[in-house]
Amino acid sequence: MKKNFSIMLIPILVALIVIPFAVHPASAHVTKNFGDVTVKIGLANEPPLIGDTNTVQVFVDKGSGNNTTPIQETALDNMTIVITYGGLQKTLQFTPSDDTPDEYDATVIPTKVGSYNVIVNGTIDGQSVNAVFPLDEVENKDKYYFPPLS
Repeated sequence: MKKNFSIMLIPILVALIVIPFAVHPASAHVTKNFGDVTVKIGLANEPPLIGDTNTVQVFVDKGSGNNTTPIQETALDNMTIVITYGGLQKTLQFTPSDDTPDEYDATVIPTKVGSYNVIVNGTIDGQSVNAVFPLDEVENKDKYYFPPLS
């Protein structure tokens, strides 16, 4: 009985140790450095789907690599940030996250399948920041429906 319990316990312990490292949300955020300012941009919900509410996340830190400190509350004060699709663009309004010091969020609802980009222009902490950040491809929901709707 004791031997059977030990044999059953080993896979459970291994699973408890391995699963937190193996299962994590998709992270297709793009990181770019501008002098000593690091900007990371991506979508909160991946894959992004037509008609679903999503969040464009912008993370802003001073420094690079493992040696960074969050720029809180005011990082985007001198920035213009737009989301683009084809020739269309919309200016995004960001609010600081309540939970993550370097995070700023703007809500979007993609309405077309395809490629979206975020364009940033301005200055952060005196550093010029001008770049295009590609987002994940927006997909149609049809391939995820089960059972199929039609």
